Amino acid sequence: MAFNKDEMHAPTWMDQAFFEKVLKHSENDSTVTVGALKIVPGSKVGEHYASIIFRAAVSYRSRGKDLETSLIVKTIPAEEGMKKEFLKNGALFETETLMYNTVVPEMYRLLKAAGDDTELGPSSSDPHWVMVFSDLAVRGYTVKSGQMDLEESKMLYAKLARWHAASTYLADSLPVMKTLDKGLGNMDIKEFKPMWTSYIITLSEVCREWPGYESYGDRLEQISEAIFDKLKNVYTLDESTRYHVLNHGDLHAKNCMYHIVEGKTEDILLLDYQISMWGSPAVDLIYSMYNSVSYETRNSHRDELIKFYYDEFVATLNRFGYLKKIPTLVDLHVEITKCGHLETFLICTFLPFMMLTMEELMPQPPPNAEEGVEFDFADADKMKEMIRHCMTHPKCRPRFPLLLIETDYFIDFILLGEIGRRLFLDDDSALFHSCA
Repeated sequence: MAFNKDEMHAPTWMDQAFFEKVLKHSENDSTVTVGALKIVPGSKVGEHYASIIFRAAVSYRSRGKDLETSLIVKTIPAEEGMKKEFLKNGALFETETLMYNTVVPEMYRLLKAAGDDTELGPSSSDPHWVMVFSDLAVRGYTVKSGQMDLEESKMLYAKLARWHAASTYLADSLPVMKTLDKGLGNMDIKEFKPMWTSYIITLSEVCREWPGYESYGDRLEQISEAIFDKLKNVYTLDESTRYHVLNHGDLHAKNCMYHIVEGKTEDILLLDYQISMWGSPAVDLIYSMYNSVSYETRNSHRDELIKFYYDEFVATLNRFGYLKKIPTLVDLHVEITKCGHLETFLICTFLPFMMLTMEELMPQPPPNAEEGVEFDFADADKMKEMIRHCMTHPKCRPRFPLLLIETDYFIDFILLGEIGRRLFLDDDSALFHSCA
């Protein structure tokens, strides 16, 4: 089993004294003492791409009893590299701290008051730049390879609908949610933008090798820079609409844990609230529709899943006794259309990695895997080779031309916007209305 290189050795501060402090807080017992302690990597390669995670088996004594627990510890990388550079100012941890300390507890309180015992995700003890969670594996939850089928997707959207509805209800009483404005498209992405641009360029090169799709090569290359302006617009709060929710922000299949009984998924929990942000619900819906839901499920049931999510959202608001006007299903579809550039971006960048399992992504075990595997996003040549492998893989190759056809309108819209600017149009929103 391959683990991330930066998780092969726990930092020196993660010792008995650290876990005594954590357990004294969680157990509300100042006399806690820690005995045996075993720390191992907390995730496999490819299960997450930001922060580092460890699993700790801890034996301790509290109130005269010998006890054992398993904890997950999440923190900032110590090894130099893009991951450490990206996380160095702690902004993502500050968002997650706010989520665990303030927002999520209020969501649970609201759901419980409405008679809804839905569990959205794990609990955290004293979160800061180091976070300690209860180990969901002890309760039978696990990660799984591959994206979600229809039933799993409905479980996901039932949770997401409650999440969004709770944030809608709490918007006035918990205005701090509206300060969360650093999503994927509008946070500081200078470390990742060259990598994502290279993915788009690589796809454009691959398209030129596919008979009948050569034209996409030039078109994708032309939007490889402009698409980031569109992405920023998607993630920037649109004050002209009142349809806003707190987005999870990073809702992909690897950011979930699954309770699987005899091969059937019974429950799904949502993890990782580092880039939660206030904005259009379309952000979570589009992001998850590509990064969580399988290609076959999305193609056959996209409208059904959107309607399912919407019905759950409305039903939850009604249980809360929400008195303001509830957005319509048409409003939701308008939001999804307005945010459609996110679909183009995801298809060209994230989706290839999400469609493949780690074994398919890395068919040959890396040398010295026992020392840990490093995803070096800063190695442009290595990442370009990997994205080409993804896009030409038998699981992706037949699907990508069809995915590109789905985004024709948005690719052309960006290209029209570029032409419009050259023709001295002040802004290309007029083009949107003329094309719609």
